[in-house]
Amino acid sequence: MSKLLAPLGLVAAGLLVWLVGPLVAVADYRPLESARARLAAIGLVAALCVGRMAWGLFKARRANARMMAGLLEQPEPPGPATPAPGTEEVALLRRRFEQALAVLKRARVGGAGGTLARMARPWVYELPWYVFIGAPGSGKTTALLNAGLRFPLAERFGQGPLAGVGGTRNCDWWFTDEAVLLDTAGRYATQDSEPPADSAAWNGFLQLLVQFRPRRPVNGVLLTLSATELLEPDPGRRAAHCAALRLRIEELHRRLAIRFPVYVLVTKTDLLAGFAEFFSEFGQDEREQVWGATLALDTSAPPRAAFQEELEALGRRIDAGLLDRLQRERDPQNRARLYVFPQQFAVLRHALDGFLEALFAPSAFTEAAQVRGVYFTSATQEGSPIDRVMAALGRALQLERQVLPPQRPAGKSFFLTRLLRDVVFREAGLACVNPRRERRRQLGQAAALAAALLLACGAIGAWSVSYLRNRAYVEEVDERRAMLAARLQPDPGSPASRTLPALLPLLDAARGLADMPGHDTPPLSMGFGLYQGDKLGAAARDAYSRLLRELLLPRLALRLEQQLRGEVRGTAGDPESLYALLKAYLMLHDPRHFDGAALKSFIAAGLEDDLARELEGESGEEPGAERRGALDQHLDALLARGDMAATAHQPDPRLVAEARAAVAATPLAERIYRRLARDGLGAGLPEFTIARAGGPSAALVFTRASGKPLSAGVPGLYSHDGYHTAFAAASERATAQLAGEEAWVLGNAGGPDAADPADPATRARLLEQVRRLYLQDYARVWEGYIGDIRLVRAGSLRQSVELARILSGPETPLPPLLRAIVREVTLRPAEAAGKTALEQAGETADSARRRLRQLFGRPSPPVAAAAPDRPEDIVDRRFEDLRRMVRADPPGTPPPVDAAIGLVKELYTLLTATEAALRGGTTPPPSEVPVKIRAEAGHLPEPVRSLLLNLAGAGATQTMGLTRAQLGRELRSAVFEFCRQAIAGRYPFTRNSQRDVTPEDFRRLFAAGGVLDDFFQKRLAPYVDTSARPWRLRDLGEAGLGAGDSPALVQFQRAQAIRAAFFPGTSQDAALRLEFKPLAMDAAISQFLLDVDGQPVKFSQGQAPAPVPVQWPGPRGGGQVRVQLTPPGAQAAGLLYEGPWALFRMFDQLRIDGGAQAEKFVATFDIDGRKARLEVRAASVRNPFRLRELEQFECPGQL
Repeated sequence: MSKLLAPLGLVAAGLLVWLVGPLVAVADYRPLESARARLAAIGLVAALCVGRMAWGLFKARRANARMMAGLLEQPEPPGPATPAPGTEEVALLRRRFEQALAVLKRARVGGAGGTLARMARPWVYELPWYVFIGAPGSGKTTALLNAGLRFPLAERFGQGPLAGVGGTRNCDWWFTDEAVLLDTAGRYATQDSEPPADSAAWNGFLQLLVQFRPRRPVNGVLLTLSATELLEPDPGRRAAHCAALRLRIEELHRRLAIRFPVYVLVTKTDLLAGFAEFFSEFGQDEREQVWGATLALDTSAPPRAAFQEELEALGRRIDAGLLDRLQRERDPQNRARLYVFPQQFAVLRHALDGFLEALFAPSAFTEAAQVRGVYFTSATQEGSPIDRVMAALGRALQLERQVLPPQRPAGKSFFLTRLLRDVVFREAGLACVNPRRERRRQLGQAAALAAALLLACGAIGAWSVSYLRNRAYVEEVDERRAMLAARLQPDPGSPASRTLPALLPLLDAARGLADMPGHDTPPLSMGFGLYQGDKLGAAARDAYSRLLRELLLPRLALRLEQQLRGEVRGTAGDPESLYALLKAYLMLHDPRHFDGAALKSFIAAGLEDDLARELEGESGEEPGAERRGALDQHLDALLARGDMAATAHQPDPRLVAEARAAVAATPLAERIYRRLARDGLGAGLPEFTIARAGGPSAALVFTRASGKPLSAGVPGLYSHDGYHTAFAAASERATAQLAGEEAWVLGNAGGPDAADPADPATRARLLEQVRRLYLQDYARVWEGYIGDIRLVRAGSLRQSVELARILSGPETPLPPLLRAIVREVTLRPAEAAGKTALEQAGETADSARRRLRQLFGRPSPPVAAAAPDRPEDIVDRRFEDLRRMVRADPPGTPPPVDAAIGLVKELYTLLTATEAALRGGTTPPPSEVPVKIRAEAGHLPEPVRSLLLNLAGAGATQTMGLTRAQLGRELRSAVFEFCRQAIAGRYPFTRNSQRDVTPEDFRRLFAAGGVLDDFFQKRLAPYVDTSARPWRLRDLGEAGLGAGDSPALVQFQRAQAIRAAFFPGTSQDAALRLEFKPLAMDAAISQFLLDVDGQPVKFSQGQAPAPVPVQWPGPRGGGQVRVQLTPPGAQAAGLLYEGPWALFRMFDQLRIDGGAQAEKFVATFDIDGRKARLEVRAASVRNPFRLRELEQFECPGQL
C-alpha cells in the first residue's frame, strides 16, 4: 500500500503546483504564473520522485544481485581426487539453484498480477529472514515442510529446499512468499562433530548475513528443541546441549549487532505417550492453531516466571479436557494412554522449565535474549512414544518395562501453520536494526532534510535578492536612457557637424546603456529566472545602432569624401591609395560591394586625426588611448552591420569622375603590383638571411653595413620560392580581382587597360607587365642586400687571424652563402638556364675582354642592351658574375670561389706569422699577399670583393698598429727611461736648473751610435723619411707604420741636430771649437782676461784685436771658466763658472747679439757697469750656443 501512495502523492503535488503556483509571488514577481513555468516545476518534482524511486529500485536490485552472487560462491570441498559420496546430487542441486537465482534476479516473489502488482512485490532481499537453529534431528526441516507454507519456485524446481550454497555447506534456503527461512545444519548448533570446521562454517554464515543484510540481518531466530532432547535422561548431555544453544544465541547477538526475537519450538511432541490419542479428534483448523505461550511485549516479569505461568495454564487446560476425552474413547489401550498424557506433558513441562532457565538466564556479560514464546509442534507422527511415567513407575515397583508400539505416520502436522504465519511472520518488525547503520541512516535523512530546507530558504533568498537587484538595474537603465535622451535634443546643425569630442560621449553612453559596471557577465545574484539584462540589452543595442547610423555614419561619409578629394587634388598622390579610397567611397554607397575592413582601413586614421585636432581646439588636450580605443570600437560596431545605404550623404559625381581619371592615368599593371606589395604578399615565406644561409659560423664572420641584424634579410616575396609559388598565384588572383573591379570602380575611365578581363590575351599581357615590374624590384632588392654584406670589423690582429681562419677553414660560411644567394637570384627553370657550349664560350670571351680593359684602364665600348629573352633574365643576367663564382666551368674543375678561399688562406698564413713575430718582439715578415688580394679582388663580384678587401686592409692596419705599438714599447724601455733620467731637470735642457747633464750621459745619449742614434738606425730608419721636414713616416703600405707625423720623430730629428753640433764626424766625445775676438772695452778696463779651462784670452787697452782659438772641454779638463777685469771693480773683480757646462752657463749670463751668420754672435760682458764686447765664432754653422734643438729637445716616448 505504501508503494502505491507514491504515484498518488506525485499527482497531488502536480495539482498543487498547477493550481496554487500562480498565487505564489515574490514582491510583484510571480515565478509560476506562466503555464510553461508550472509545467517545468511539475516536471522537476516528477523527475525528483521518479529519480528517488529509481534509486531505491537500483539499490534493491544491486543488493539482491550481490546477495545472490554471494550465495553462489561455494568453496571447493577439500579431499582426494575421487568424488565423495553425494557429489553428483549436490552438483544437481547447485545447477537447479543457479537457475532459480537467474529467475529471482529478474522477478519478485509473490503471486501473479499486473505490472503494478509485480512492482509492489518485495525482492528476496526485502523479505523477512529467519534462522532455524537446533541440534541434529531436532525436526527443523520436517517442521518447515509441514508448516503449510507456499514455495513460489516449487512449480519449476520441485518441492524442496535449495541447499549447499552461500559458502556454508548443509544450510538450506527456503524461499516462501512471506519470508526466507534459513535451515542451518544441526552441527552448527552443537559443533561437537568437527568443532573447527563447524565453527568456521557458522561464522562464515553469520558474516554472509551481515554482508548482504547489514541493516537488519535477520528478523528472528527459531530455536528447535525436540521432546527427546528435553527428556534426555543424562543431565550432563542435556546441560551441554543447553550451553551450546546459549552460546549460539550469544554469537548471533554479538556478530549481527542487533536485538531479535527468539521463538522456542518444542518439536516431536507426538512422541509423548497419549499425544496422538488426545488430539486424534482435531480437525484441520484445530491442528493449524497455535499450541504454546506467547509472552507479552511490555511484560517486565522474568521470562521463567512468565513461562511457568503459561505452561501451567496449558497443563490445566489438558487436565480439563481429559475427562471428556476419556468418555468418548472406546479403546481401552487408547484410554490408558490418554489417562497418562497429562502426566507425560507435566514431565515434559518440568524438563522444559529447567532447560529454559539455563538457556535464557540473565548475565551481566551478555545481552538478554528477547524470548517471544514457547510452542509445541508435531510435524509427523513417527517413532515410538516415550512413556517416562510408566518407566518411572516400573522402576519403582520392579515391574518389567513395556515398550510401546511405534506410531504409524499420519501425515498430519499439529500446531505449525498458524504459528509461522500468524505469530512469527507478523512480528517481522520486532527485530531492531543495526544501531550504527540506523544512526548513519538517520543522519543521512536529517542531512537531506536540512539540505532541502536550506535549498528552499536559499531559493527564496536568491529570488528576493535577484528581484531587488533587477529592479534597481532596470531603474538605473531607465535613468541612463532619460539622460541620453536629454543630451540628444534636436541639433540645429547637420549630424555631421557634431564634433568627435562631443559625439564620442553620446555613443559611449548609448553603447553602455544596459551595461553593469564591474561585471563582464551577469552576476549570479541577478539570475534565477529573473534576469532582465537580455531584454534591456537588446533594446540598448538597437538604440546604439540607430545612433551610429544617424550620428557617426554621416561623419564617416564626409571624412571619406574629404580624403578622396585631397588625394585627387594632391600633386604626388599614390595611385594605389587613391584607388583604394575611390573603391571605399563607392562601396559606402553601394551595399553590393561593401567591405567593412577596407572602409575602416581608410577612415580610421583620418577620424583619429580629426579627434585629436578638434579636441586640441576645444580644450588643448591629447586624445589618449582610451578615446582612440572608444572611437575604434564604434567604427567596428558601425561597419559590422554592413547596412550603409541608410546614410543621407550622397556621393559627389564630379569627384568620382576626377578620381577615376587620376587612377586610370596609372597603368593597371603597376597598380596590380603595388596592390601585391601592399597586401603583404609572401609574408608567410621565410626571409633569406645570412644567419640561415651561411650556417652557424656566419654570425662570427659577417655583418651588415646598414647595421641591420643578420636575422633580418630579404623578404620571402623576393625569393626563388616566392617567385615560383606565391607571386605566380597571387599575381593571377590580383590581376583577376583588379581587372574585375575596373567595371564598377573606374567605370568607363579605365582606358585601354580596362579591356575584358576574361580575354586570355589581355590577362597574359597584364601578367607579363606585372612580372617585369616585380623582377626589376627583385634585382634591386638583391643588389642592395648583397652590397650590404660586410666582414665583421676586427678590433685586433687576433680577431683578424680568427676571421681569416674561419673564412679559409673547412666550415667556411662563404661558399654556402654564395650558393644560397645564387639559388635565389637564378629564376629561370633548369631546362631554360642551360647554355650551349658556343654561348658559354662567347660569355667567357666577353668576360676576358672586360677584365683586360679594366687592367689597362680603357673604358668598355657602349653595348646596346639586348632585350631579355625571358622576364627572368632581368634578374639572372644581372647576377651572372656571382653565378660564375660558384659554378664549376668546365664541370669537374674547382669553382672560382675556391681560388678566393685560397687567397684567404695565404692571408691567414701571413697574419699568423705576423702575430708570432710581434709576440716575439721581431719585425713582421714582408709579404706581397695584401697587394695580391687587392689586385684579385678588383675582378671579383660583390660581396666577395668587399669581404677580401676588408679582411686584407684590416690585417694590414692591425699589423701596422701592433708594430708601431711594439716599437713604442721598445722606445720607452730602451730610450725614454734612460733619457729621462739623464736629462730631465738638468742643464742645458733645463736652463734654470743647477744640476748639469754629465758629459758621459750626454755622450751616451747623443753621440753617434749612442742610445738615440742606435735605436733610430736599427728600428726606425726603414720607416722614416728623413728628407722631409719635419721627419715623417714613410707610406710603405702594409709594410710600414702608417704615413704621417710622429712626436717621437721630431725628437729624433732634434737629437740628430744636437749630435751634429756636439760630435763632429765620428767622434764619440763632445768637442767645441770657437774663437774669441775683442771688439771693444770700456775705458775703465785696462785689461780683460777670459780663462777657458786654462786657455787664456787676454785683451788690453790699445792692443790690436786678434782672434784667439779656444776648445771646450779644455786641456786641463777642469770645467772652469773665469772672467777677470783689471783694475777690479768695487763690487766684483770678475766672474767664475764651473762645471762641464760652465762655458754655456757663461753665455747664458751674457747679452748675446746675433748676426747674419749663424756661426757668429757678439757677447757683451757687463761687470759692475763696465762692459766688454767680444765676437764669438763657432767652428760650424751648427752653433751649439744658438742651437734651438737643444732647448726644445724632449725625451721621445711615443711614436
